[in-house]
Amino acid sequence: MKILLAIALALSPIPAVPEPITVHRGIQYATAARQQPPQLVDNLTPGTAKVCPQFRDTISEEYPDDKPVYLDEDCLQLNVWAPRTGKHPVMVFFHGGAARFGTANEPRYDGTNLARNGTVVVTVNYRLGLLGAGNNFLRDQMAALEWVQRHIESFGGDPRNVTAVGESEGAFSISAMLATDNPQRLFRRVILQSGSGYMVHAAAPPPMDLTGKTTLEILQLQERLVGGNPLAGAVYFRPYIDGTLVKRPVIDAITAGNARGIDILIGTNRDEAKYFAQFDPAVLQLTLDQYRAFFPRELNLEQIARPYRNEPNVALAMLTDQTMRVPATRMAEAQLRWGRAYVYQFDWGPAVHTAELPFVFGTMSFTGIPGGQQAYDANPRAAKELSTQMQRAWTSFARTGNPGWAQYWPRLTKIWDTPSRIAIAPKDAQRAAWDAYDFAALRIASS
Repeated sequence: MKILLAIALALSPIPAVPEPITVHRGIQYATAARQQPPQLVDNLTPGTAKVCPQFRDTISEEYPDDKPVYLDEDCLQLNVWAPRTGKHPVMVFFHGGAARFGTANEPRYDGTNLARNGTVVVTVNYRLGLLGAGNNFLRDQMAALEWVQRHIESFGGDPRNVTAVGESEGAFSISAMLATDNPQRLFRRVILQSGSGYMVHAAAPPPMDLTGKTTLEILQLQERLVGGNPLAGAVYFRPYIDGTLVKRPVIDAITAGNARGIDILIGTNRDEAKYFAQFDPAVLQLTLDQYRAFFPRELNLEQIARPYRNEPNVALAMLTDQTMRVPATRMAEAQLRWGRAYVYQFDWGPAVHTAELPFVFGTMSFTGIPGGQQAYDANPRAAKELSTQMQRAWTSFARTGNPGWAQYWPRLTKIWDTPSRIAIAPKDAQRAAWDAYDFAALRIASS
């Protein structure tokens, strides 16, 4: 019996030992005077992690404490999760939140699991709302990437193998960086989750002098400017084409080879627009007439709506495709001439905006994802396996430029679900309905 037991033990798979990691929070990477570009700081010392100025979003964000409002403008910090040994690829994450909410310090953005997959993970604070206007929040993010280039080797990271990862507003921003001069100096790869260059606006926001105003007064003014429409509020603050930093529409820059050699992994969620129903339930009854405010004026709404006639809500399905899915496929197509490009679609559970985040980070935290916790509770084992698969894909892409499936040709798309699968040209009639539109930049009045 002892011999049989010894043989059985010898043949049993050895459980994987998690990579030991170190965590460094609250490292200041830059300073910035109000309404001025950031100044890089050569600093590696952790400090007290801060949240950039904002009113607490009680619905869709996860804060590290219970404060109702955050007022500290000296908040340009980042956090680092690093394996203790070796030299590793780097993933730098920029959070979403409509450029008004969110922080690098949210528990759901904990980098532990990704770091245990053999990457150095960095999460970044940047200025929000009016305090980040004039593309200064984009400059903050680029300064953080410059800090990574200078200092990440001290944490075991490879500055020659950096992947910028962004979700929603973070993805809009990274897209805008692809239209700046020499983006290759900042990163080798990008992962764009629910955001593309289309959401980089064509017009500059109205200039506003904040001199003499308290931080609280600025936040109050900001909320009056945005108003109560959750869809409009999601895109009010944004990167824009300013002619100096972001010189042209992102899709034009990519088509011309400005992102030559940069690998792109880009994707969207099946029902992105339903996310906004948690702020206003009327969103679920969005009509085509109400949708006209967001629809490109030069296109025929009724004509493009025809392939969507079997969708539960035609307007919401069109809004998701217009703002997220179709421009993402355009970016991938444009980049295929100059670098590798991969496309995914997240279909698990409610599959609303942000629903992929718990799986990418492995935190299984469903804050701001209506129906997410219920879907997880129905089959947690399958959800955890999906999370493991996605983390492996994201870190594989960061390491090698290959997430584990073929590039976007002929419109090959990874569908993340339980189980996951590969699809060729999913819902292609709906995608093709937009062929006449250039998706160069978002043209929605901000006032």
